[in-house]
Amino acid sequence: MYAMKRNPLYIIAIIAALLVTGCDSRSGRVKYLVGDDSLHGYFSLDARSVTIYASPEDKKAGRIECRLYDDEYGVFARMFRVLDDDAIEEAYRAKGPSRFSEEFIRNVMSSDDGEFSPAGDAVRPLAGLRVAIDPGHSAGSMEDAVREGKYILLFTPEGEKLNFYEAALNLATARVLKEMLERDGATVMLTRTKGEQVYPVPFDIWVKRNFRRAVKEKERDGFITSAAAKRLLTRSSDRQRLKFFNSEYEMPRRAALINRFRPHVTVLAHYDARDATPDYRIKYLLVKKIARSRGGAADRMKRINEVVDSISALDDNFCTAFVPGCFLRGELASMESRIEFLRLVVSTDLDRSIRFSKHVVEHFRKELDVPPSPETFPGSRLVGFRFGGVYARNLRMTRLVRGALCLGEPLQQNNLGEARRLAKIGEGRIPERVRETARAYHRAIRDYAAGYPGR
Repeated sequence: MYAMKRNPLYIIAIIAALLVTGCDSRSGRVKYLVGDDSLHGYFSLDARSVTIYASPEDKKAGRIECRLYDDEYGVFARMFRVLDDDAIEEAYRAKGPSRFSEEFIRNVMSSDDGEFSPAGDAVRPLAGLRVAIDPGHSAGSMEDAVREGKYILLFTPEGEKLNFYEAALNLATARVLKEMLERDGATVMLTRTKGEQVYPVPFDIWVKRNFRRAVKEKERDGFITSAAAKRLLTRSSDRQRLKFFNSEYEMPRRAALINRFRPHVTVLAHYDARDATPDYRIKYLLVKKIARSRGGAADRMKRINEVVDSISALDDNFCTAFVPGCFLRGELASMESRIEFLRLVVSTDLDRSIRFSKHVVEHFRKELDVPPSPETFPGSRLVGFRFGGVYARNLRMTRLVRGALCLGEPLQQNNLGEARRLAKIGEGRIPERVRETARAYHRAIRDYAAGYPGR
């Protein structure tokens, strides 16, 4: 099916490849994508090709899973914009060390990839732009959020309880941003519109029916190690099982919805929270006050436990933006991961994500008056020197979603000032900070679209 022939169609492919790779940016991208030296056992670069191996043992034995030649980079990158997942995997499996066939190149290069072209319309500047928004997490109640471990319970020095959860903030941000973008003519899709998971089988049902088989399948296909599978099957907690479900089923489901939509840009909407140095004095004074208050013993003990379990306020406040990067040990063991890794090496998806994320951080700073993060994060690399606050990080959604994307965290939820403002979401109101965050994304998307990069 994939003959090793050349014809004039390769001229088209060569031009596309040159536009995709520029002055061969592969090595620069690999610097951000490789987070552990062991991953070099799965690929090799030379002046004219990228080669992928199914394992380090295969690399040593010279058994090639897929070799992509420099005049095929444009064809491979375009595959992800015009083919479905099954066809992409079929083409990858069939390729081996041979070249793409003339017929395959013709089909891919002649298919309309729906690329965006700014129309110069002052009233609807985003007409024709497709934007996907993924409101992170799934909780629809505080009980759900506690189960996910994604909530804020914080007491002010005066004893006021601030209690809200991130999934609600993410969803509200997505809804407000969608309205803003649609007024500008963009076509917008949300992965979820309610406080619930996207995967069609509820977790509580799934975990009873499918958990053991799912763990075994993910171990077999290289998504998790044998040690991780054993831990999950023998001594995992409810939260650990939920984390596995979210990573291996919920997130891939969301990514598949996004990729089928084929957006020109994607926002993965989140808010951050960091551990702060525990303020034991505040907790002690609040517990002492509760112990001396009126009311039943059970009620007082409940309030005391809330204080003990609460997070402390964070003095700092900063924003961050994350792009794909830092694959870690074992994370190229699955074919799916190797295909996405190769896409990120030879296409401009990572370059475009960095460009878009730079705009996001700039507008977080302007709209929210929050500086870029001054620190580094585990499993991440700072992107360049000029793009403060943008990191290539080992976050699975950023690797599964194709095209330009930004996983944004505009502020720290447990900064006391922010917590006071954001807690309004628990009263059924949209906090002004959510509207400001949506406005920052909106303006970043407008800036990115105005200078939309060609291939």
